[in-house]
Amino acid sequence: MQRFALKAAPVASMAFALSLGLSALPVQSADAQEIDTLTRAKQLLEENPALAYDPSSMLVRFDPALKESARERIVEKVGGTVLAEFTAVPGLVHIEFDGALPLERALLAMYESKGVLYAEPDWVVRHHQVPNDPSFGNLWGLRNTGQTVNGDPGSAGADIRATSAWDLFTGDPNFVVAIIDSGTQLNHPDLAANIWTNPGEIAGNGADDDGNGYIDDVNGWDFYSRDSNPTDGGHGTHTAGTVGAVGNNGTGVVGVAWRCKLMPLRFLGANGGYTSDAVLAIQYTTAKGVKVSNNSWGGGGFSQALYDAIAASRSVGQVFVASAGNNGTNNDATPAYPATYNLDNIISVAATDNNDGRASFTNYGATTVDIGAPGVNTLSTYGTSGYAYLNGTSMAGPHVAGVAALVYGANPGWSYAQVRSRILATARPVASLSGRCVTGGIVDAAAALAGSSANTAPTTAISAPGNGASFTAGAAVTFTGSASDAQDGSLTASLAWTSSVQGALGTGGSVTRSDLVVGTHVITATATDSGGLSSSSSVTIVIASSGGGGGGGGGETPPAAPSGFSRSVSSGTVNLVWTDNSSNETGFEIQRQRRVGNQWTNTTTFTNAANDTTFSDTPGRGRWRFRVRAVNGAGASSWTGWLQSNL
Repeated sequence: MQRFALKAAPVASMAFALSLGLSALPVQSADAQEIDTLTRAKQLLEENPALAYDPSSMLVRFDPALKESARERIVEKVGGTVLAEFTAVPGLVHIEFDGALPLERALLAMYESKGVLYAEPDWVVRHHQVPNDPSFGNLWGLRNTGQTVNGDPGSAGADIRATSAWDLFTGDPNFVVAIIDSGTQLNHPDLAANIWTNPGEIAGNGADDDGNGYIDDVNGWDFYSRDSNPTDGGHGTHTAGTVGAVGNNGTGVVGVAWRCKLMPLRFLGANGGYTSDAVLAIQYTTAKGVKVSNNSWGGGGFSQALYDAIAASRSVGQVFVASAGNNGTNNDATPAYPATYNLDNIISVAATDNNDGRASFTNYGATTVDIGAPGVNTLSTYGTSGYAYLNGTSMAGPHVAGVAALVYGANPGWSYAQVRSRILATARPVASLSGRCVTGGIVDAAAALAGSSANTAPTTAISAPGNGASFTAGAAVTFTGSASDAQDGSLTASLAWTSSVQGALGTGGSVTRSDLVVGTHVITATATDSGGLSSSSSVTIVIASSGGGGGGGGGETPPAAPSGFSRSVSSGTVNLVWTDNSSNETGFEIQRQRRVGNQWTNTTTFTNAANDTTFSDTPGRGRWRFRVRAVNGAGASSWTGWLQSNL
């Protein structure tokens, strides 16, 4: 295994190049330097199918504590330009350097610079696949009855026991699986209904609505071509179909997870793709909280940047499924990345055939390959609307990613470690993999789901106040409740309390308010579990007037509504101003909501004292709206209209 350390002993540049496995490459010409860097790198790859790495760029990780000025001086040493900064791995940047400087010299210059944690080539990685002639058949990997596939008789039971798993669970329709590959055919009739839609993005408006740096990434992103259309009918579409082709729709095939959402992320072209783009794709999944990704690709040397990006995905609980490779070699002796990285959220997958045999092409490894899955004569979606058989560990990995989606979907409160452990612990032992992988077996979907159940909604209860209770305006009213969930346990601490009159009241098992306005309030306590399911309980209470002489000039008559409501924005702060039209208010209520997807949500209510007609708020980046009304012991005025602010 090739690893790089910051304090390597000084070596001659050629020796350093050999230590990285680099070979001499033509120096980039001055004219070529004028070409857009991303276009240049992709053109170079398309012109050189066997290219091992980009000769004019590298991935460098600086110590995050290093000052910006020091970073700039180091980059200037190689005539460099920072192309991208990766937020998922602090300090990691993609640098293009002076074409007159060979890569090994640029890397050496980085390693000799204080504050550089590592520097490495931008390796080229490729699909894991071997050729196969498409033909009609059936999905023996999901249910093997001994049928003959492409002239090859199978053995009954040599499958992943998918049909038994489906008796328990067919998938969570909202669970997202990232397909990090060559792209996915978005309109394929067997995939379209399961393609992920970004809830924070508005299609076709040319804006970055969710603020993640990608414009119109409605269905994912193309990191190879740098656009919002990650469509391709080949390798990536085939892997997507095995993970989650729509089930029970009377069309074509079915994925391991009938119901899920497939997030297409393209970073591979016809001749492969760069590590830097793979890091960007993984960073995208982490930012979106994706818990399962399928990665049917590999190659290049050890990349600390790629390692760090996969490690960072653990922060959102991601299980990173990687195909083991198709060289027929032992990964214990000859590592194949990313499958061989020693990270506890990776599942490395070997390929088996329809007789439970180890595929002739598959890589293996008693300590570096985790489990086997069907990968020979695998039928799945292909092209714009068709289907094809393909061979490879690329086809095996999606079987495991689909099982991970089922296990995670049925157990939404689990950690990535629990999901991975369940899949490996329940593998079905087979002789062909004994001593050839960690589990010595094939993924067993039914066994992995045994004891699991589909996510159920939580239960809520309000213990106080009782339904129909009455209180005098200004009295302290305490709301008490509880919530529990079969998968998540107690949710009492996250109970959200709301009033039909005043909006949000607070969060927790007990909330006390003494500012409830006169009127009839429907009080609701809502609990939401980790799988997104919620339940509510409600009681009705009455707040009565305390009589004449209420604060601010009398409680018998509600105050008049404010007018002249306006807003200004400065440095991320929203400043609200209105006209006070009442002489008897005890205060003002300001309500704020945030736009999430196509809905206004996250209602928050603030209070101002009587006669205080200004309010400032710094809510953070997003799309917000505000309104205001006057209140006193007799009730509340009508609300002003909403005013919106985009920050």
